Amino acid sequence: MIENWPVTYKIIIKQYRLFEVRRERYIAVDLLLGIGNDLLGDDGVGPYIAKALLDSDWTVINAGIVPENFIRPVRERRPERIVIVDAVHMGLLPGSIRIIPHDSIRDYGIGTHQLPLTFFIEQCAPHSHVTFIGIEPGCLDPDTPLTPPVSRAAAELISLLRTHRYDHLPVLGFQGKQEQD
Repeated sequence: MIENWPVTYKIIIKQYRLFEVRRERYIAVDLLLGIGNDLLGDDGVGPYIAKALLDSDWTVINAGIVPENFIRPVRERRPERIVIVDAVHMGLLPGSIRIIPHDSIRDYGIGTHQLPLTFFIEQCAPHSHVTFIGIEPGCLDPDTPLTPPVSRAAAELISLLRTHRYDHLPVLGFQGKQEQD
């Protein structure tokens, strides 16, 4: 039946089928961006988690202290979802994990990096869903390892990320200003 259609329609149909075939093989790209300075104790929790997920189904970038240097590589990969992990002073107990709403990033003074994280997120958000996860640090002294509460939080978050259940984490500020762990 398609043989009797004009050439223009045949091309459109072939292009549509090609698209559909590609969609069948389509795999969502999930990208994890670990941010922080691993020479400053708990500030290195983002890179620690990134390293732990290298053998997972996540595309992983250890951005260190300059996430803005990875805007182009992230945009070129066109991930469906981006999860950013960083140590964040939220006024909670060390090791507390929270999803931080985009409009709260400035409120909590997040952005000890070269440019504010809001800039990075604004550059990537038009192409991807971005989730920012903060872990409350305990110690940021030079040349110290992760503290036990942050190490336990990292292990918990790694498990949640491996199973893609990180969206069940509490949202910062959802329970009010005096949120406690």
